[in-house]
Formats: sequence, structure tokens, C-alpha cells
Amino acid sequence: MYRREGPVAVITLNRPEALNAINRQLKEGLASALRRLDEDTEALVGIVTGSGRAFCAGRDLKERAADNAAGVQPKSTDSLLPDSPHMWRRPAKPLIAAINGFALAGGWAIAQLCDLRVASSEAKLGITEARVGLLPPFAASLPKTMPLAQVLELVWTAEAVPAQRAYEMGFVNCVVEPSRVMEEAMSLALKVAENAPLSVRYFKEMAYAGLEMDDVGLASLIHARYESLLGSEDAVEGPRAFVEKRKPRWKGR
Repeated sequence: MYRREGPVAVITLNRPEALNAINRQLKEGLASALRRLDEDTEALVGIVTGSGRAFCAGRDLKERAADNAAGVQPKSTDSLLPDSPHMWRRPAKPLIAAINGFALAGGWAIAQLCDLRVASSEAKLGITEARVGLLPPFAASLPKTMPLAQVLELVWTAEAVPAQRAYEMGFVNCVVEPSRVMEEAMSLALKVAENAPLSVRYFKEMAYAGLEMDDVGLASLIHARYESLLGSEDAVEGPRAFVEKRKPRWKGR
């Protein structure tokens, strides 16, 4: 479900009766919502959250079991993008996870797809695929941003950890009371939305590229994006607004 509140698009995983488990419909619905976020000219930031008492409990194993019973042989290409360990393309715009409850397996993957994460103090997060004989491909890139020993512990034990532990691991940005999860996520989103859209989006691109590229390749990307930014209307508007002591009127171009 996609709705916009001012400059913030809120994407809600809406299968509360199944703890928002990922079936084909939810997978496609989230992919569509993420595309819509980037296409929505009025949206500057996105928030992903879950309906009911869970963020997302992972893959719908009932659907997987039914496929197995019907002789449908699953393939990695059914769940992963080409040349990627992820199920969804990361949007160009900032994305915040409002983790209101369980975020397990594919639910962790959705939270990982987001750039910032606000979690309920009652939430539990885990990479639980090994418990049911599956593999968490998204976790293979986690050692780029978390200590390897912590990632191995999460994957090998397949146990969910409290939100506070996920915060201590560096995965979650902040932990708040359950009633304040969306409030805190929205506050964070609005702070991001106040800033120049090109500055925010270009740095997101550079930051993720920096996890993959060597210094030469990254320097080339930074140079190209900086040149583009300096030629933008917003790069003129920002200093002008500062001198005139007013809020900038960003155009995103």
C-alpha cells in the first residue's frame, strides 16, 4: 500500500494475517511501490513499515511448500535480480525502515534494502533461513557494513535478536518505544526531505558505490556527480537562500 504525506511516501506491507510474509503478491506490490517512489515527483523520501504486529516475517513458507508439493522447482532467479543478491532494486531516493515488529529472513532483507532503520524496542530481527533449509543471499553483502563475526552469528544460529542488539551491531539507527516508531521514522524522513534532493540522492549513489568500487572508479563517479550538482539550479539556490536568510526552495534540478 502506497500513500504520500507531504514529501514522504509511506509504503505499508499489508498482509497482517500472515505477519506480512512475502508471497508473490507482496513481492510484486513492494517492487511496484519502490518504482512509484522514484517516479513520484512530489516524494523526496520513502518509509517502509508493516501492518499489524510484524514488519515482515520473511518468505511465505506455506506458498513455498505448496509449490514444492505441486512439483514447482524454485530457482534463484525467481527471487533475485540479475547480478544481485537482492530481491528488489534499491530506489534512488532515501528509504527508511520503520520496524514495528518481527523482521525475520526476508523481513531483514527488506530492512537491509532501506538506508536508515528505526525499530520498536519490542521488535525482533533475525536472519533465519538456515532454520528451514534456505539461504540468505542478501546477508552475503552485510560484512561490508557489519563485523563478519556478527553476520556469521546471525546466519549460523538463525536466532532473532532484540532491536537493541541489532542497534549495538550497527544495523539499526535507533530504538524507540513501540508507539513512537512511525513518529520517529517520519521525523527522520522530514529532516532528510528539508535538504537538497540532488545532494541527498547523489550521496546515496556514491556511498553505495563506494562499497563496491576501487578508489579510481569511485573518484570518477564523485567527479561526475559533483560536476552535475554544481551545474544545477539548486546549487545556485542554496547559497542565495543562505544570504537572504530564508529557507531554500529546492527544485531537484
